[in-house]
Amino acid sequence: MRHTRRQFLKTASSLALTPLLAGTGARAFAAGACQGRVIVGTWGGDYQRLLQQNIDPLVKPGGLEVVYDVGSALARQTKMRAEKHARRSSLDVSLLRDNDMYQMYAEGATGAIDPAQVPNLAHVLPALKRSYAIPHIFSALVLVYNTEHVKTPPSGLAALLDKTYSGRVGLVDDQYDYLTLAGALALGGDAKDLELGKKYLKELKANAPKIYPSVDALAGALKSGEIWVTVTWKARTVQWKKAGLPVAFQFQKEGALPATFEAGVAAGSKAAGCALAYMNAMLDARAQRAFAETMGYAPTVANADLPPSLQQAVGFSHAELDHLVPVDFDLLMKNKGALLDFWNKDFRVGL
Repeated sequence: MRHTRRQFLKTASSLALTPLLAGTGARAFAAGACQGRVIVGTWGGDYQRLLQQNIDPLVKPGGLEVVYDVGSALARQTKMRAEKHARRSSLDVSLLRDNDMYQMYAEGATGAIDPAQVPNLAHVLPALKRSYAIPHIFSALVLVYNTEHVKTPPSGLAALLDKTYSGRVGLVDDQYDYLTLAGALALGGDAKDLELGKKYLKELKANAPKIYPSVDALAGALKSGEIWVTVTWKARTVQWKKAGLPVAFQFQKEGALPATFEAGVAAGSKAAGCALAYMNAMLDARAQRAFAETMGYAPTVANADLPPSLQQAVGFSHAELDHLVPVDFDLLMKNKGALLDFWNKDFRVGL
């Protein structure tokens, strides 16, 4: 099934207008006087380091002090839920993947964002705009392969069902939901057809794929030749190539699922003005270029002005943008438990 860029833009943009689920309500924030301190919940490692190197210098001259609360995405979500009506919040800005951020929005744990208070939102790609978060960086789920073992890359995920790749396909545990959606596309269906996605995974299981606890473990398996091909974020290919791994990516013919890493204001924040100032800096063209150069993720703003070689490495062609397939976050949220049960009790057992 062909998914045009127009369809992607229309569907993704409409998420910004999606009403809250019944029984929830988001608080609208305006960037009032900043008290000089913002607590940013994020992942550690390179991500935190790059935030400190590229965002902090943009906000500190204005008197904003940034404190980082480092932990897992689940820990941030737990805090956002617990503190959305609290007198005090331990987070002002929370960084999450798009699907997790949508769930927080649906539960009333994020605040609506007034574009007038975040001027750099004017440069954000229309397909990535939300009413409840700003998009920081994005990539897409693509085929990644070891060039020493795979001379002719598979054109789509259906090729991984071939015995040529028996025992040589690697997958990551926490991508179970997107792998289900991608499997439905591989069999010629719609990304919303969860049963077709499960069918694909059942067929893939017969080819004895290897399951890894993290993307870093996946990289080690690719490097050693334990696996030859995987399905993961294109940005990882850029990082691995820079580290010397013999890898390349293939944008699959059936289309690829985009993933955006976003920042939202925690509903319990008492420093929303500082939070919005920090989030505006995340969209600054200088910071966007720095993240593209170092992490390999594509900018979410149209004015990043990447050098042609970097744009080719981290970005997407017009043809690839034509085949980005929007993710139905509401569908994923409602079926998350069932998909995880299938992954653990049906697919993963015996692998």
